[in-house]
Amino acid sequence: MIQLDLPLALPAAPARARRAPSQRRPEALARLARYLAARLGARRKTRALTVVFNARLRTAVGRADFAACAIELNGRLLDRHPEELVPTLVHELCHLVAGARAAHGARWREAVVALGLRPETCHRLDVADLTVRRRAWTWSCVGCGETYRRSHRRASRYL
Repeated sequence: MIQLDLPLALPAAPARARRAPSQRRPEALARLARYLAARLGARRKTRALTVVFNARLRTAVGRADFAACAIELNGRLLDRHPEELVPTLVHELCHLVAGARAAHGARWREAVVALGLRPETCHRLDVADLTVRRRAWTWSCVGCGETYRRSHRRASRYL
């Protein structure tokens, strides 16, 4: 009789690595946002909605652009805290649905609660090393020689 040595359990399939939020397709996020807007009854308001990753955002996780009907997301900050992707998308979507003058008022809060989240207005994420230090220029007075640090490059020296 031949005995085969078989493992008691099959080897586990390799775990699929989750994609970072900034690597997700903005079109898919826009579809999700439009679906959520339809649940709020604002399908017409968000028909042209787009989602973009804005590299210029420094400390904000997201931003609603009313003129372009767009949601801008901070990819660097969301890569660190991927659990904040959907709450941020909902937060900014509710701004678009509530309107530009609603801010974090009653209409905005009602929309957030209707989508099943708590109406939080600020995040408490660590942004210390994400802020980009701006370049500074030094102006010097031609009369006395004193130097001044400036954030704009309007002139090379102080007159």
